[in-house]
Amino acid sequence: MGHSIGAATLIALAGAQMWLGPGRRVNNITSDSRLTRLSLLAAPTDFFQAPGALDAVKVPILAWVGSADNITPPAQTERIAHAMRDWQTVDVHVTDGAGHFSFMDIVPPQTTEPLLNKQAFLKEYSSEVCKFVVG
Repeated sequence: MGHSIGAATLIALAGAQMWLGPGRRVNNITSDSRLTRLSLLAAPTDFFQAPGALDAVKVPILAWVGSADNITPPAQTERIAHAMRDWQTVDVHVTDGAGHFSFMDIVPPQTTEPLLNKQAFLKEYSSEVCKFVVG
């Protein structure tokens, strides 16, 4: 399970080619076959826009993102689900009103939590992630 850049790192460790821009591939990430499922929270997926960047990712993915996330908006997660649709299911959950840091117990300083019932949300997504990881 990874949040934000940690989620992007998991995608790369699952075999994706990570790019910082045209001609700037991150070459020192070795895929890890121990990863059999990925749980991604607010993943920045712009790193994987190059053609074929996601082709080697062959594990089930559960992805959560908030509708109010202005750092990694839902379109980023939906983009990888669309790109992988022919060979891998990406189960995308868009939580209404959640922001980028809503997945954390405590949000960073100077950050306002947009969710009204944060504890219920944390319980819900944690339960779903646990079920997914166990299989």
